[in-house]
Amino acid sequence: MIARYDFEGDSNVGAFGVATDRYVFVSPNMSGDSLDTLERVFNLPLVQSTVATLDAVGLVSVANSNGLLIPYTASDDELAALKEYSDIRVDWIDDRMTALGNIILANDKGAICHPDFDKATRKKISDVLAVEVLPGTVARLPNVGSNTAVTNRGAVVHPMATSEEIDQISQLLKVHVEVGTVNRGSPYTSLGVMANLDSMIAGSETTGVELAHISQVLGFV
Repeated sequence: MIARYDFEGDSNVGAFGVATDRYVFVSPNMSGDSLDTLERVFNLPLVQSTVATLDAVGLVSVANSNGLLIPYTASDDELAALKEYSDIRVDWIDDRMTALGNIILANDKGAICHPDFDKATRKKISDVLAVEVLPGTVARLPNVGSNTAVTNRGAVVHPMATSEEIDQISQLLKVHVEVGTVNRGSPYTSLGVMANLDSMIAGSETTGVELAHISQVLGFV
């Protein structure tokens, strides 16, 4: 299913949650209409918690079907609430960089992270998400997560991504990759898209041309 939507009046839908092929991670404080839309579009369990009291959990977390990572700024109660979902690995990253959704790109096959993460942090990312992790950039920028909308089938990356970066994403995450935009020209494709293998929500400002291109790259058409 494909839908265009905004959460709480904001077309940056990817800031509000993370869709995987097994569950969708969102804040419990979203409106009833937003939660109903997520359940209707994805037809998956909603894993719900704030992160460091924030509702924009897509900015500060990274997830795949195997696990979920949040920053050290999350509270003990938030971590405990997430660990109640016993079939999902959950842990936090003890690093000064806390916007994990912006700086880690992951699917069920691989992950690319901010180049400044140390070896121990990369190992924790690998352990929780159960994938190989390599440092990298997109558009020569370290915010690999916000610059790439990815599923287990395809990835839409920042228009200024280099051929070397596209090759790394394609080979490590094992997906078809093309450049594109969302929400009337935004290069931060992850912020405007929530998607998994079966369904997608794109920001309400996404044009018909953008939506058609994203849908094609991610394998919906």
